[in-house]
Amino acid sequence: MTAQSLYLGIDIGGTNIKTGLVDETGQVTNQNKRKTPQNLPDLKLAIIDIVDQAKAQVGDQLKGVAFSAPGRVVSETGVVHVGGAIPFIDGLNFKTFIQENFGLPAAAINDGKAAAQAELWQGNLTNVENGLVLLLGTGVGGGIVLNGQLHQGSHFQAGELSYMYASSSDMTTENAMGRRGSAVVFVNKSRELLGLAPGDGEEVFQALAEGDSPEVTALFDQYCQDIVYIIHTLQISLDLDRVIFGGGISAQPLLLEGIQNKYNEIRDCVEWFKNSFEPIEIDLCKYGSEANLIGAVYQLLIEM
Repeated sequence: MTAQSLYLGIDIGGTNIKTGLVDETGQVTNQNKRKTPQNLPDLKLAIIDIVDQAKAQVGDQLKGVAFSAPGRVVSETGVVHVGGAIPFIDGLNFKTFIQENFGLPAAAINDGKAAAQAELWQGNLTNVENGLVLLLGTGVGGGIVLNGQLHQGSHFQAGELSYMYASSSDMTTENAMGRRGSAVVFVNKSRELLGLAPGDGEEVFQALAEGDSPEVTALFDQYCQDIVYIIHTLQISLDLDRVIFGGGISAQPLLLEGIQNKYNEIRDCVEWFKNSFEPIEIDLCKYGSEANLIGAVYQLLIEM
């Protein structure tokens, strides 16, 4: 009986490196995480240690290594530019690094696009011709699917929705969608209004459900409208079939409900929009913390 082929997914985030072994059906095992080093030499040592541990676990079953990382990641070459929240990885060639150290094939892809690849392969964009993944976190990440395939763009920058502005009259950082659509900013502002210390969104959404704070309700309403602004802009640009949401905040049922309600409200109020464009499906991503690992490995399988 032939041993199962396995691929190591490595998701490099600003806080943690998440890892897992992914098989050819998209199943993930042996998940781990460790703190992300704060300089390039230590990061390289961490990657070598991670791959060594995987090889010790599964031996020759390990057939390749796939990376998900922030920044402009050129999948064709494996080189990351800028590095987003991890600026010191600018210029790192993941493919060359793995080939030189382990002789294994490797792939690299932007983290938002990795999530879209996962949903396209096994998730809620499977069999969708034109769709969008929106990842709501510190900023707004995106992965665009056109004609049944991930659209990375001529410069591998498609879907960088944080840099979209809400209006041409105010093209400042504060008015960029990376801040207006930031789940972290929304939660932090809401906690301040509620008189709470910094923390997660649980108490914020509890307050929203109970209607305890008109100020937080108004802030949430504006937040949902900002997200719908992104959906609306891309719908009329790309004629999308479905938009799905990810990120930690997407686990809150009120988020999907709020966005769907705001989208329907705008359609009902803007007659030309309602009459000219088919309603879009709005749902959640299938995958949570595993998405980037699965999507990165899918990118590797496509290239192989």
